[in-house]
Amino acid sequence: MTNLIVTTNIVLPIFLVMAVGFIARRIGLIDEKTVSGCNRLVFRVFLPTSLARSIMRAEGSLGGALPLFAALGTIATFAVGMLIVPRVVKENSRRGVIIQGLFRSNYAIFGIPLSEALFPMGDGGVAAMMVAAVIPTFNILAVITLEIFRGGKFDVKRILLGVLKNPLIWGCAIGYALMKSGLTLPSFVNSTIDKLAVVASPLALFVLGAAIRPGKLKGNMKALLASVTGRLVLSPLVMLPIAYALGMRGAQFATLMIVFGSPTAVSSFTMAEQMGGDPDLAAQQVALTTIFSSITMFAMIFIFKTLGIF
Repeated sequence: MTNLIVTTNIVLPIFLVMAVGFIARRIGLIDEKTVSGCNRLVFRVFLPTSLARSIMRAEGSLGGALPLFAALGTIATFAVGMLIVPRVVKENSRRGVIIQGLFRSNYAIFGIPLSEALFPMGDGGVAAMMVAAVIPTFNILAVITLEIFRGGKFDVKRILLGVLKNPLIWGCAIGYALMKSGLTLPSFVNSTIDKLAVVASPLALFVLGAAIRPGKLKGNMKALLASVTGRLVLSPLVMLPIAYALGMRGAQFATLMIVFGSPTAVSSFTMAEQMGGDPDLAAQQVALTTIFSSITMFAMIFIFKTLGIF
């Protein structure tokens, strides 16, 4: 019961903030122009600041098997998606969104609070350290994916320029540079970063909820079934037994469970909307994986705790 309460306390607020955004749009408090403008702000200001803050304050070394396994597992999921999805999905705007939804988890928003709840005595620091390994990997691969399918062909120069100009990549790069430099920023700078960063998640969730269009669900059911199953079931089903075979236990195993089993990242909708992806499909992916992760994550926590793996 404790594990259920812990997971619910993390997942339910995410869903409720989305619900507030959904209701606000339905009753006319905000319109499509406002939603689009807020999304641009999240993409260009608040999310890059939040990513930079998370990475610059991550503790621990990036070396070792754990972050390497997480990064390589994410790249492998991306590669499998790139091989399979274009063969069965015709529209470029949907291809990039589905592939991104498969490999890009909501680790920054979902992972650290869950890890700290599972390991209140301090082992949650492993999860914080992983931010600097997986967040840049997620964002670089997401930009590459959406750039490839935005143009309809593999243009290396255009893709590289897209990566270099992407605000989320800059956020990761600045955060990593500050982390490695060891510089201590003035108090007023840290305070400003904090105030901007805390806006990112709630505003992104609110805008996501406002962008959801239930009428489009029917036309996306096949794609959603594949992406939700792939994100919440197939990804952990493949990656976690490998991690176990490699001897990962305790907080390390739990962190990987979160990396590969948490819902699709909220920022995937923001990026898809800004980079020519199907925003309705992207919003629905985040919403459904968030809802169903309350079931799959609880099941994994219960099973792995019962087995004594963590």
